Amino acid sequence: MQRPRSFLATLGAVAALGLAGCHHEVELPPLPETKISIIGDRFFDVKALSPERALVVGYRGRMLETSDFGRSWNVIQVPTDRALYSISFADDKNGWICGQSGVILHTKDGGKTWTEQRSNTDVYLFALHNLGPTHVFAVGDRSTLVETTDGGATWTPRKIQQSREGITEEEAIVAADPIFYDLEFTDEQHGWIVGEFGMIKHTADGGKTWVDQQATLLGEGIVDMLDLPTFFGVHFLNGQEGMAAGLEGKIARTHNGGEMWAFEPVDEKLEVADPLYSPFFFPDGKGWAIGSGGEVLTIEPGQQAWKRARLGMRLFTWLRGIDFFDQNTGWIVGGFGTILKTKDGGKTWTPSLA
Repeated sequence: MQRPRSFLATLGAVAALGLAGCHHEVELPPLPETKISIIGDRFFDVKALSPERALVVGYRGRMLETSDFGRSWNVIQVPTDRALYSISFADDKNGWICGQSGVILHTKDGGKTWTEQRSNTDVYLFALHNLGPTHVFAVGDRSTLVETTDGGATWTPRKIQQSREGITEEEAIVAADPIFYDLEFTDEQHGWIVGEFGMIKHTADGGKTWVDQQATLLGEGIVDMLDLPTFFGVHFLNGQEGMAAGLEGKIARTHNGGEMWAFEPVDEKLEVADPLYSPFFFPDGKGWAIGSGGEVLTIEPGQQAWKRARLGMRLFTWLRGIDFFDQNTGWIVGGFGTILKTKDGGKTWTPSLA
């Protein structure tokens, strides 16, 4: 049986990451030297470092910086031309980026300069999370997790074994080595990984062992583990409150550390069928999710169903990364050089042209 590659197949259809099924970058013309950003730019993640400063990363080692809330941008040179998928900072000096073919970059000066670290793997690394300036995890293809405890001087890759509980031997072959798309820790011991086939894994011992939590999502028409939607993003506020987003516009939430997950209702008028990425929410319950169909969904405190955010514009491209510095200041990035910004907590979003 041929194994489905749900994320890559979906992204191939919408040109979201510019990746073919075998993970090779699509050939693109050289970037013009005279422009900072062009309509062909593909941005995968954004990090808000202050109310005014943000970093954006994307394909072919693309990194942009603004220090004035998007009124102007400059290019930061990095030592790779591979796609950069995820950026994370441990403090105001130390940050990491992971991406295509096992690339990991590190900064010690707040993102002004970057050096490459040896990840000891060549698999695509889609997300990373730091527990401080020395302890960092990254996850990616083929059930791969890489870890450093010395600030990246050494990285140790390993494959997380998959449980066969509740599935047949044939299904176990299909679901072998699922892609890990995102991870997040809430403290040194407790963390979550999400990925293909609705996979949600939890560790309570700092990443030494991982247990599955997705079985609690079965029901309401989903009776087979392999029918669960692939999850592309996860976000936790603390050890109890978490959210995951993925295929078919699905958003799942837990209020007890993942012991029980349940799908969230989406306004039936929206008919969201495209993948959702990068869920983000605040302690008051205000939440965001963005997607490959240009969707920006939001939920207000106390509401039960997700609705489409009022952007004041129509987007005809995929969206991939979202980050807020505080309750008011946030960013969204995606395809065709899309960078959106808000200063009022998402009541209004405006394009920021680099």
